[in-house]
Amino acid sequence: MPDDMSASPERRRERRGSFHVRTSVAGKRAPPSPVLVYCISAIALLASIGRTLAPKEELCLGSFWCISLTPVSCKPQGIKYELHTLPVDAKAVTDGDTITVYVNMANHPESGNVPQEVQKAVIERTKAWVAKNCQRANALQKIILDAGYRQVPNMRGEHVLAKKYQIRLRGIDAPESLMPYGKEAKEELVRLVQGKSLKISIYDSDRYGRLVGDVDCNGVSVQEHMLKKGLAWHYTAYDRRMELSKWESQARASRTGLWASPDPEKPWEWRKKKRIGTM
Repeated sequence: MPDDMSASPERRRERRGSFHVRTSVAGKRAPPSPVLVYCISAIALLASIGRTLAPKEELCLGSFWCISLTPVSCKPQGIKYELHTLPVDAKAVTDGDTITVYVNMANHPESGNVPQEVQKAVIERTKAWVAKNCQRANALQKIILDAGYRQVPNMRGEHVLAKKYQIRLRGIDAPESLMPYGKEAKEELVRLVQGKSLKISIYDSDRYGRLVGDVDCNGVSVQEHMLKKGLAWHYTAYDRRMELSKWESQARASRTGLWASPDPEKPWEWRKKKRIGTM
């Protein structure tokens, strides 16, 4: 017979009482550590802000805890970098698909690559202007211009160093200036971008040294605008994007711009004739 059964009823009740006390105490969980609570809260915080975090490299929680973070890039595939230009001058528009722009070097991805002779010329030119030595200032300005830079006033009237770039609008080809609608294409591009700062997504450069990119003018796609106005072709030899074909087709269907002609000459064919001397 088991020991428990041979014990007196009082003894058995005492043992059962001790068992219930032990199990009830064992069933109670210890409160979570404050450190664990803090870590879980921190992880939740990071997860909630990770998708919208501004492009900072470090997030600090408290006085001593800083975490390095890599922001998620939302740029389309293929973009090398972005340029934010100074306001565009009307003379900067060469034709319906090429613009010359200046970019403030303070906001430039290559700001650390300004040649030393240009940096020195900028400093010396500022001193020359303070001393009212116009001849010296003009000579230094030529050094700056010859290197592809210029000093231009910003919104506060301060002269800042800017670099010149020629931009080829990616994926479109506008009529040459001597072609039908060449003048209209240039005038429309001037009307759109004159006096405005542009955001340019750079993808590549062409054989002429121009940067090839998508141009945004105050939220308006310049390529889309020119195609819908019927003042450019979708340049399918270099760009197969379906949206460009769609915008060109809309202009064709409504016989807008150059599509008023039944069979307008393509600019790449016009250039080829000019090269081989059959025009």
